[in-house]
Amino acid sequence: MDRYRRGANNSSLRAERKRPESVEESLGKAVRIRRGEVGMTQVRLAELSGMTQAAVSRLERGKCMPTIPLLERIAAAFGSALFVVIEPGRGVAVGFRGSREAERDTRATAEAGAN
Repeated sequence: MDRYRRGANNSSLRAERKRPESVEESLGKAVRIRRGEVGMTQVRLAELSGMTQAAVSRLERGKCMPTIPLLERIAAAFGSALFVVIEPGRGVAVGFRGSREAERDTRATAEAGAN
């Protein structure tokens, strides 16, 4: 019984000392969340971004570092801007904002106001 408790305590200590998310993990998590928000499958994202489904899976699990051109294709597939904020000592924040429809509506409103 004591051995079991010691093991449980050690694992709970490890959980408390969790390492910060890597850039790869942050990017992957943001892609996975955005894909879920827009209701897109990994297969569809792969088709739209010129990747394979396996590559999308690796990206979402934080197992690879995507290139800037690939991130640009992924953002285009979502119709969203991709923001990456790197703060020394505080980690990385990644998120998608906007959509093609919102940008089109903004442009149409601006053009109508100019006329």
